[in-house]
Amino acid sequence: MFKLLLAAALLLCAAKADAQDEYIGNQPPPEQSAPATPEQPSAAAPQAAPQTGSAVSPSYVSLAPDLNAYYMYADGGFDGNWYIGYNNCWTVKLPPAPAGKYVKAFIGARLGRGKSMPQTGKPWVKVPMDGKIFMGLSQSQAFSTEQSYFLVENKDIPREGLPSESVEGSGSAQWFWAEVPLSAVAFDKPNYLAIWAQSELFVDNTTSPIIAGAETKNVTDSVWANNSVKGTPPRDADVSSGTGINGMAPALVLKLIPKNDVKIAPEGLVSVQEGDNIRFSFSATGRDIRAVWLEMSYDRFDWQRITRYLYQPPYSFTIPKSQLPTLDLYFIRAAAVDSMENTGYSKELTLR
Repeated sequence: MFKLLLAAALLLCAAKADAQDEYIGNQPPPEQSAPATPEQPSAAAPQAAPQTGSAVSPSYVSLAPDLNAYYMYADGGFDGNWYIGYNNCWTVKLPPAPAGKYVKAFIGARLGRGKSMPQTGKPWVKVPMDGKIFMGLSQSQAFSTEQSYFLVENKDIPREGLPSESVEGSGSAQWFWAEVPLSAVAFDKPNYLAIWAQSELFVDNTTSPIIAGAETKNVTDSVWANNSVKGTPPRDADVSSGTGINGMAPALVLKLIPKNDVKIAPEGLVSVQEGDNIRFSFSATGRDIRAVWLEMSYDRFDWQRITRYLYQPPYSFTIPKSQLPTLDLYFIRAAAVDSMENTGYSKELTLR
């Protein structure tokens, strides 16, 4: 009888030990969780998805959980008067960034319908209007010069089509991104994003690019449109931030990049002379390639982009010879960027 009791006691102790080992292996008790930081999230903090193996991807902070919900206004049709102007600044209040191990941060917007104007001396030729778009990142509704970042020029935004004319470069709205210091992102308080135009030409929906919008029925007190600005965002948080908008949100997003070793490689760059033009073509390998372009250099050190962006294959550009050097030796290379903001370059071509 004694032996049976002793055996039962030993089995009970072993079971308790196994249960304790399993609990410790899964996670520490809640009362032992560390405070949330970008490097050490607590059990209660929102966390980015694990970034291991082939699952590595950016983390997005947006008022619309699905970024594809930002389909309104910027692709075509009714524009809702959602223009980005010298006199119109959009601001959104995003939740704190999710804890995680990140190496880079970007702020971005989905923009389309860039406007055109007649070319001087050739009114039948339409060229993009000059103008720059900026974004701001702050932890209040005030944005200093240091918290302002160049986003994109109007000439690089897909152009608005015309009912009676063909417009080169027209198409669907695209995402544009500006890198910001990771230290500028808040993980314990809301992040405010703003977008505005610096060009005095951008004053209404007939002269300005359009920002995409999405329905956000459950979001309130998080979106404002300020039409009292003049080429700058609000500088004082105590001054009116503009008109509040509920149920809709502009496509302003924070993107956080985890450490990764993803590679992207433009390959097979070739050039073919076709009359007064030179056509360049290439392919690109990688994952989630979002844009490609061509660059030129005279010394292989200082490279300048010389084409617009392409967002899908086939990757080819036709450039008039008159726009390329005629006497000097120069170099051309292809470039591509993916959704993780990794950039890759091809081997350069030597031309004269």
